Amino acid sequence: MDQTSQVGRVLMSFLFSSFFLFSTAQYGDFGLEIQPADSASVDDIIYYGDYMDMSGGYNVGDTVSNFTAYDFHGNPVELYDELAGIKPVILVSGSVSCIRFRNVFDPYLPAQETYSAREFIYANTETYNWIFVYGVEAHPTDGNCPSNCPQTINTDTAVVQPSVYAERRWAVQGWLDSPEHDFPFTMYADNPDNAVYNNFFQRPFGLIALNCDGTVGIRADWVTNHLADPDNVQELVEFSLNYGACAIDWTPEEEEEDNDGDGDDDDSDEPVDYDGPDNALEGQGSNEVVNSIETLSPSTEVQIYPNPARDVLQVETESMLDRWMIVDLQGRSIFDLTPTSRSFKVDVSALHRGHYILMGQKDQAVVVSQRIILH
Repeated sequence: MDQTSQVGRVLMSFLFSSFFLFSTAQYGDFGLEIQPADSASVDDIIYYGDYMDMSGGYNVGDTVSNFTAYDFHGNPVELYDELAGIKPVILVSGSVSCIRFRNVFDPYLPAQETYSAREFIYANTETYNWIFVYGVEAHPTDGNCPSNCPQTINTDTAVVQPSVYAERRWAVQGWLDSPEHDFPFTMYADNPDNAVYNNFFQRPFGLIALNCDGTVGIRADWVTNHLADPDNVQELVEFSLNYGACAIDWTPEEEEEDNDGDGDDDDSDEPVDYDGPDNALEGQGSNEVVNSIETLSPSTEVQIYPNPARDVLQVETESMLDRWMIVDLQGRSIFDLTPTSRSFKVDVSALHRGHYILMGQKDQAVVVSQRIILH
């Protein structure tokens, strides 16, 4: 073997080793090997700018870190384990206060933007390994937003950013139990440090398709906009057809044991007795989640029936409210009433059939927000 060949082989070996070390060094783990306690405090929301600069988060070609997140019942999903499967992993962020996310899974909403996304997702539930992560609230009623956003008082959702993990966990369950939405997947709650949202997405309804080695193959800022483009749909189809399974050969570093007794034994993370909100999707105020807007007292009862309704809607409440409105899902007011009693009827026979929101106000604050269905 001549000297040139030998030098070349040494150089190639060095470059290969350097590349290997560089690539494996990109792997990491967000930790949290057990489900957080219900009382674990949720980190403050990072503000990402007035106009939602969506350049943040992982981009195409980046190597993502591992994470473990949990569903309502405490069942975990570990990303690197999922990447070893035979299906390409697609991560999607969402929250109950993200209107676009909600609309995609409302089968009665005919809007074209949401229809394209809904059609693709429903047709490919088994093609990809979909992992949905419930992140920060996109439009919380307390205004604590990750970017410039209006409050979603014009929908049936009235939620604030969670202060403890239990509130996010129950928001997940409330979403899954919603009778108006068809969601054929498991939903996992982002952990109290918001690590999945902050590192992967930084946008309320984003999509990331991952190669088996943990690199980002496809990224979408808005799922609805992305899947409305036939070229993007074709790219995702080709991504699944050309996908090859592999496994990440990486072992996380062992963390040092806490020998001083004050590490993970913080009493603030101890489980609490929390039965969840009364109406996670309806904005009721007695559940200690909607705690930053004026609400009806826990003893106040509001009855709205029949629902679905055809001709007449009966409204009864123990507290006298100042104003009642019916708005459509675009926020347009189509009915306005100043009540003279705590019990009254609303003639809805002339309204188009579909979904609306009935809202009640007290002292200019929305204290009742309930979806109604006309059929």
